[in-house]
Amino acid sequence: MPWYAIQTKPNKERAVQASLDQAGFEVYCPQLRRPLRRGDRRSWRDAALFPGYLFARFEFDLDYSRLRWQPGLVRVVMSGATPLAVSEAMLASVRQIEKEGIRQLLRPVRWKPGSRVRVVQGPFAGFEGRVSMTLRGGDRVRILLELFRRQAALECDPGLLQPLASVGGR
Repeated sequence: MPWYAIQTKPNKERAVQASLDQAGFEVYCPQLRRPLRRGDRRSWRDAALFPGYLFARFEFDLDYSRLRWQPGLVRVVMSGATPLAVSEAMLASVRQIEKEGIRQLLRPVRWKPGSRVRVVQGPFAGFEGRVSMTLRGGDRVRILLELFRRQAALECDPGLLQPLASVGGR
């Protein structure tokens, strides 16, 4: 039986997983360890690696009518009218990442405003600039680049940036 990606309502991955488990479907919701702040304390909690999505194994033609009305389920991910099957190899890779604990390395990088950086990949590779701000919990960074004697804002993944040594002790 093939695996399919299932879209859920926001923050309903666990509820949909429980509902599908109860209905007899094999379900997989990859988890990511995330920091949680409460006042001055910091703790960790597991959250969905792919927020709003999980994987379920079923025969589409036979089981879709039973599956589609589960509470919190939005849809099976499709291309037009064709459901997109997820390969065993892709799921094995995700499971290996979880098993090895690499998921903790996926935490967002915090860049301090004013830090000098160089873009190392993409169309702006080689350009240098300063961090303006981090966006959406640190998973995107806005940097200001010097382009044609003007500053231009660029929003990018923190993994595309490399810190530069401060010039003149700054």
